[in-house]
Amino acid sequence: MMNNKILYTLTIIAALFSTSCDNYLDTTPDNGTTLDSEVKVKELLTSAYPENTYGLFCFSMSDNADDKGMGHTSLISNEQGYFWEDLTDVSQDSPAGYWDACYSAIAHANKAIEFIETKKEDGLIPQSYLPYYGEALVIRAYCHFMMVNLWGTHYNPATADTDLGVPYVTEVENVVFKDYKRETVAKVYDLIEKDLLEGLLYINDEAYDVAKYHFNSAAANTFASRFYLYKGEWQKVIDYSNAAMGSIPAAKLRDLSGKYKAMGLNEQVAEYSLATEPANFMLTSNVTYWFYYFQAVVQYSYTPVIKQELFDNIFVMTGSNEWCQSAASFGEGDDLILKWGYFFKRMDVNSDIGYYYAMTPKIVAEEALFNRMEANVMLKKYSEAEQDLDLYFEKRMTDFSDENKVTEEKINATYLNKSHADSPLKPWYTLDEKTRTYMNCVLDTRRREFYYNGLRWFDIRRFNLKVEHNVKDGTPVVLQENDARKVLQIPTSALQYGLTPNAR
Repeated sequence: MMNNKILYTLTIIAALFSTSCDNYLDTTPDNGTTLDSEVKVKELLTSAYPENTYGLFCFSMSDNADDKGMGHTSLISNEQGYFWEDLTDVSQDSPAGYWDACYSAIAHANKAIEFIETKKEDGLIPQSYLPYYGEALVIRAYCHFMMVNLWGTHYNPATADTDLGVPYVTEVENVVFKDYKRETVAKVYDLIEKDLLEGLLYINDEAYDVAKYHFNSAAANTFASRFYLYKGEWQKVIDYSNAAMGSIPAAKLRDLSGKYKAMGLNEQVAEYSLATEPANFMLTSNVTYWFYYFQAVVQYSYTPVIKQELFDNIFVMTGSNEWCQSAASFGEGDDLILKWGYFFKRMDVNSDIGYYYAMTPKIVAEEALFNRMEANVMLKKYSEAEQDLDLYFEKRMTDFSDENKVTEEKINATYLNKSHADSPLKPWYTLDEKTRTYMNCVLDTRRREFYYNGLRWFDIRRFNLKVEHNVKDGTPVVLQENDARKVLQIPTSALQYGLTPNAR
């Protein structure tokens, strides 16, 4: 299901599935909306964020999912993702739905960019338009980044010039049919970087009523740190993470072991997605079943097997059994803090049908912190990485003390030659023994933090991890480290327009 926005009527979904002759990448704002002011551009950009989300299908493909057996809720993208089949669903919570939503957002960003550029005076964009110009550029960069990291091979400088990425769309469509081609991963990354760096120059939090519903400074800098993390430019990762978190990073982290633990469940759910929560750098509204079905518990999700994988190492390393973990799941866990409440929007006041929405924290302070940890490990600044781990653990561990602090000895005892033995980290860059040991610690902790929201899938891709999924009363299925299925197949409707499919 897709929601009809005020600002446009012809969406990517309509382009894909109607009998009209519009191009599959073409999305135009409502003809009744005339861009003639900063206010109208600002309103247009509210539709320039993907309305669908990647959480369900990315989670299902990752090693965070397990088979709970028959008798649990079945969702097609959950099941097909778990078995790494080509996903066939085309609605919400599907790859095709997310593809559509990203290109829809890009179309709106391009419309804003085109209009703003017509307002130039002596070659310069007026000051009043700059924040929205910057926002549109960063949105365009972000959407293409997410897509190339789902439908393209993960960035590797040795192969990026030939690896297929996605079409990078920078123009508003003015023709019925237009030929699109898949740019290389290297070209897509170059264009992302160009848009991102220019956009960052103009981001201004003061331009918005609620900055966290937009690409504000903290969110844009965190996105930049993620971009350079994937590219392996470690000092830039640290610089952008620092810019996002400010001088007191601890004040930005989600206080699960303090503030949240003292709350009731309903309070936790409400607090988790508030713009006033310091950890939430950017929030988006998404049409999704995913954060509704955490109550029903889908078949391929959280089990005691996953619980053991997630929590045993942390107990060994820190000596603490008092761990507060955020999760979108009722069920087995250790002081689970609920997140991502949902709401139901009826089609009209007399209707019993409508849409499930969730206000989801898309970019958070913890990501900036973990990005910085990884970069420090790669730069062999191990003490700095330990300090960041302590900052994190203090917000997750009840009664955190010096006894719980991270040391090299604890990391070695937990991760040296003991973790990921069946699936060692194999990124495109080199890891020596100490770096690999610390990185296993950071990634293991990162996996725990971002459980259920889909980000683990991107770590599996970039470190070329093997994934084994259990099958109740059956033989496990395996995704090998360089398995072609780690790259999603281009949606069928897009293939019909001549895009090259991914290898299988």
